[in-house]
Amino acid sequence: MTRATAQDYLWWEEFRSSLGVSGFCFTLVAGLQPTEALERLAVKPDEPLQEEGYIEVGPAEGGSVIVEPAGYMGIMRDAVRPLSAATVLASVHNNIDQHARFIYAANGKVITGLDPMFPDEPRWGAEPDRLLSHLEDLGLVDEFDEDDEEWQALGGRFVEAALALAERCTGIRLTPEQVRGPLPYKASVAHLYEVRDGQPPALAC
Repeated sequence: MTRATAQDYLWWEEFRSSLGVSGFCFTLVAGLQPTEALERLAVKPDEPLQEEGYIEVGPAEGGSVIVEPAGYMGIMRDAVRPLSAATVLASVHNNIDQHARFIYAANGKVITGLDPMFPDEPRWGAEPDRLLSHLEDLGLVDEFDEDDEEWQALGGRFVEAALALAERCTGIRLTPEQVRGPLPYKASVAHLYEVRDGQPPALAC
């Protein structure tokens, strides 16, 4: 694993503010080319895009980056399983209400899942404590307190720390250019959001 730190992602807050970004989902997949990632998601880049439920996919050193401006495909069970088969992925999701979720998966199953803003809440997955040393190193062990002066000094950088953790897990660094896009491939993933038997898409757990 690389030794990325939250400091490596300090660009995020300024970038988020300048673009008015709220909800997002970033997925880093090791060892896959963008076209392979699209194949595993059963989508084609030449299919018509819909206003909601689309992703951009691009190459990165060591694998691919999937950017979803709004939505949570990267933490869905039916996306995590195929994308992480015989490899590893890490996804960082943050919705418009600032609810966050981090997933580290390998070989089709979640190894460790957690809420980056409330990391002291129970983690889940096959090995909930696999990343414990990295969580401690990145300051993702104790719950952030908005009234705490130290937390305020850090700017509440749980997103930056989660992005650094994703890089440590996959060896792939997310860059402002990738987030800004456009990336080489765009594809609709609306089919993954279909409600079946009255149930929304299941999250990876």
